[in-house]
Amino acid sequence: MALQMTLSCASSSVADGTSYFWDAPQLPAGTDLYPYYLNEDNEEQPLQFICQLNLAKLPKSELPSKGMLYFFGLIDYYLGYDVPYEFGTGWWGEGSVRAVYVENTDVPLERQNPYTEDDMIPPHLITFQETLQRSDGMRLLGEPFEDEVRMEIPDGWTLLLQLDSDENEHFSLMFHDMGLLYIIIEEERLKKGDFSNLRAYMTSM
Repeated sequence: MALQMTLSCASSSVADGTSYFWDAPQLPAGTDLYPYYLNEDNEEQPLQFICQLNLAKLPKSELPSKGMLYFFGLIDYYLGYDVPYEFGTGWWGEGSVRAVYVENTDVPLERQNPYTEDDMIPPHLITFQETLQRSDGMRLLGEPFEDEVRMEIPDGWTLLLQLDSDENEHFSLMFHDMGLLYIIIEEERLKKGDFSNLRAYMTSM
């Protein structure tokens, strides 16, 4: 089942365990789970936080029925930040997108932010709605919106998260000329709740 995600800017701080995009993740207190990327200069840089999902509050799907799932990616450039390194269209490099899955939610959460607070995008709450398998927009599961990408995905892999370009008063996410970023996962890993190996493919309209 594909789930469309509609974003709305939060009017206040969000409660622990809320599903939302942007700002910074609420990770288990006292842990060091925030992922970093080792670039070609052998330098570590934090992956931009994309969203966190409280799986227990999502409609029933192929995703686990409990826990918190966090997405990160090397998308800083496409959010308008001045960064020295980014990927372009086509397949992205290994480790450029990551997911962190925390099955046990009976632990205190704390907001963890490796960036400065000055230019943070405010959190955006998510409304989930069942949708077509190949719809555009921000989406979980289903199939990639574009024929090009469906042909590129290897056998045994499937769409996990689809990010669409979006410009509004709160943020500008622009994959070149109104493109999309597709994050995919092996079907067998998805069935097991194993999010340790993801790949990404970017298009530009």
